[in-house]
Amino acid sequence: MRDIPTVHAVPRKSVDAPTYRVNFWQRPAPGWAWSLDAYALSGADDISEVLQWVDEHARGRRVEVFAEMDEESDGSFQTPRKSGLVRLLGSNPNAEDSVTFRLTAERIDGP
Repeated sequence: MRDIPTVHAVPRKSVDAPTYRVNFWQRPAPGWAWSLDAYALSGADDISEVLQWVDEHARGRRVEVFAEMDEESDGSFQTPRKSGLVRLLGSNPNAEDSVTFRLTAERIDGP
């Protein structure tokens, strides 16, 4: 990490009350796939209110917290949210797991 002195910023766009996204990750047992519980939190006063909510609901699970970059209306559970995200806290545990693929030079002939 490095620090860069700067003057006051004049952003192209600012969202005073962003929607926050929270991902809770849990692995039922070693070697099992990670399961995900995802939430969109709207109407929070600021990030400290979101972090308090996270603390109350984490139950020992790994956490990722994001701010959505675009305003997006609330949809049904089945409708994926599409806004870009800015990571504020945590990491995706799947990014740490590597999967090895082995390519073979064998040719499989059809019938």
